Amino acid sequence: MDVVAHRGASAYAPEHTFAAYDLALAQEADVLELDVRRTADGELVLVHDATLLRIAGDPRGVEGLTRAAIEELDAATRPPSFEAFLERYAVVSRLLVDLKDPTPDWEGRVVEAIERHELRGRVVVQSFDMEALRRLRRRAPWLTLSALFPREVAPADHLAAAAGFASGIGPWHGAVNAELVAAAAARALAVRPWTVDEPAEMQRLLALGVDAIITNAPDVAVAVVRGTPLPAAA
Repeated sequence: MDVVAHRGASAYAPEHTFAAYDLALAQEADVLELDVRRTADGELVLVHDATLLRIAGDPRGVEGLTRAAIEELDAATRPPSFEAFLERYAVVSRLLVDLKDPTPDWEGRVVEAIERHELRGRVVVQSFDMEALRRLRRRAPWLTLSALFPREVAPADHLAAAAGFASGIGPWHGAVNAELVAAAAARALAVRPWTVDEPAEMQRLLALGVDAIITNAPDVAVAVVRGTPLPAAA
């Protein structure tokens, strides 16, 4: 089972920073997860929210800012570019790329970057936007896709649709049970629950046979998967 570092080791370092990703690799995460959005001038950056309020105290929307404007932010809270991330990590880890509010005018550039960095077979692209995933399936039939489901959605109701274009699903961890795992497996869909930091919940999911755990605390998940002592703070 893969341990996926959610925005890096974001329980210990600011999310989407190289410090968080370096720490995740030091904690032996198998996969690095990242969120991608576009700026006003079309550059792709790593940021989860539509605005910079939570991470930088700046209420402006990411899609309304140029990359130059983002570069003026404090270095500790500045979203890195997707390209800079790939230059640093594409050769050292598998990736889970989450597209936030994707549109046809930029989502294809993610595919181009994946090809440019020779990541075929080492990256999964996921999104809550099913239409975007369908567009990517048509554009790049070789690309591994995963359908994300919001917390309020019953994933079992959407497995048939997801299997039409994806090879995995990303449900909220509380929605995962033995029936869902079995139904997903019957459709050859990997199950990667999000976002799990409690050791007891990790143990439950491990026993159910999920394919990955997405976590802010990779060191805890690695210990659970390997059956080794938990970190002291867990």
